[in-house]
Amino acid sequence: MVWSYDVLAKQVLVLFILLSVLLPFSILGTGKTSAYAEFDKSGNFVCNPFGRSLETNIYMDIVHKINDKMSLYMKTNPNATVLQQHDVMMQDQKTWDLYNKSRTCLADVIGANPDDIISLTPNVQQAITVPEFGLFSPMVVMIAILGSIVVYRKFF
Repeated sequence: MVWSYDVLAKQVLVLFILLSVLLPFSILGTGKTSAYAEFDKSGNFVCNPFGRSLETNIYMDIVHKINDKMSLYMKTNPNATVLQQHDVMMQDQKTWDLYNKSRTCLADVIGANPDDIISLTPNVQQAITVPEFGLFSPMVVMIAILGSIVVYRKFF
């Protein structure tokens, strides 16, 4: 009987300690607004022309997120083709929408050059510029060549 009571007492003590440590952290952020003032209550991005440092931080955060995603993917899939990299990078459209809106805000509204702040890694740049013809790319190239030959012969 003493042994089971001792084990039970230790379990209750551990549970009490965990709850007393974790509970304040879990309720700490409830009721707070978004970390960035540039997001409305629906979570949509709103450009703040007077918040250059805040807009810069948002842009840097999203670029780091994209670069980190590619880095992790390349570590776990070192033999991935460029088309596979492209497919992985394009999966999260919300991230790309935020990237484009933040970039536009910095460039057009605030007047800063986003590439001077931070840029996408060469791997990401290469992956997002892959044409989406997939297996049909050789056929598209062949049709373009044949079309140019036909046009050349007909008019010259």
